[in-house]
Amino acid sequence: MPVANVRREGIGSPEQTAMIYFDHAATTPVRDEVRAAMAEAEAAAFGNPSSPHAVGRRARQALDEARERIVALLGGRTTGRDRDRLIFTSGATEANRLAVLGMAGRGSVACRFSARDHGSLAAAARELAGRGGDVAALPLLGSGQLDCRAIRWNTPSGRRILCTTLVCGQTGSLEDMAAVAAAAAGCLVHVDATQAIATEQVSFAQIDAASLACAPHKFGGPRGIGGLLVRSGTPLEAVTPGPQEAGLRGGTEPVALAVGFALALELAVASREREAARRRGLRDRLEQALVAAARQVGCHALVIAGDAPRNASIATIAFPGIDRQAFVMAADIEGVCCATGTACASGSSLPAPALEAAGLPPAITRSAVRFSVGRTTTDDDIASAVSRLTRVLGRAPLSA
Repeated sequence: MPVANVRREGIGSPEQTAMIYFDHAATTPVRDEVRAAMAEAEAAAFGNPSSPHAVGRRARQALDEARERIVALLGGRTTGRDRDRLIFTSGATEANRLAVLGMAGRGSVACRFSARDHGSLAAAARELAGRGGDVAALPLLGSGQLDCRAIRWNTPSGRRILCTTLVCGQTGSLEDMAAVAAAAAGCLVHVDATQAIATEQVSFAQIDAASLACAPHKFGGPRGIGGLLVRSGTPLEAVTPGPQEAGLRGGTEPVALAVGFALALELAVASREREAARRRGLRDRLEQALVAAARQVGCHALVIAGDAPRNASIATIAFPGIDRQAFVMAADIEGVCCATGTACASGSSLPAPALEAAGLPPAITRSAVRFSVGRTTTDDDIASAVSRLTRVLGRAPLSA
């Protein structure tokens, strides 16, 4: 059911009928074109792509065509002996895990990550630490970017893995990839581009990285599939062995989801520049209106990373003195969906790790709320949400 048509009955003010969705950083509605393409693929290419018969070969062709389209759209090399590889996974979480653990191999390894990275990267790094690897979390600058000056390696030999994230899902801050590249000599760099695809220029050919992860449900595609793009020559071992995906990931490939992945990416890339400008305007208006509304009730709201390079979709605003979880619950009653952090950390009572790592005071980290606009967000959504959230801000008590 389209988000715009979702209704809430008996909750909030009488004029509230449509639920306003400001959690596109968590997931996005599937585009109608993508849904139709997946249905067609499910009907025409339903076979197991590993089967040798005609139906299986049809499924294999659809899978291979989707794979090649995705690699090309991400700026990877699709021809020649040095072509890059795309491994289909169940999502970006598995892709991140495969990148870190797969590149680590069985020998001596060192890994660096940061609090701006998704929890799946942090978990994979800690698993390496449990195996005796040299693992450390890097500090963040006040801008929310990685402090590359702090990168130190304690082991003289072995593989070195540096994890980074193009767009921080907690704050929207953009990584300084030039600084990362300058500090990453001799490293296997893994890039999580999951939050970046819809609005940022992403070209694997121009990023000095060994691997890149993403998932289409962040840009109008299906859930249940993701991908790890791996540069030619990069060492990678299977984490979930099996005969599929060149032996790097076991399990029958979901052909229809791969077709949906490719089309969603194609549509996102085609509209990226226009969509980034549109979302930036929506985000800025939302921020300005909520900061002004908070000021009216005596709350000096702060836009996190507001002066730093950041993504067009994500606005993280702190309302000092207001508990973020109480705010989000009150907003939900008013028919507005927002978040206290990444969806994978929902339910946690702890502040977003990137906010704490950036050195922000507790009054800020405890009151930060994330709003994320997307392809289906409209001007009317902004106006209506501001009206509803102004009521939330004016309602007491929501104290931290």
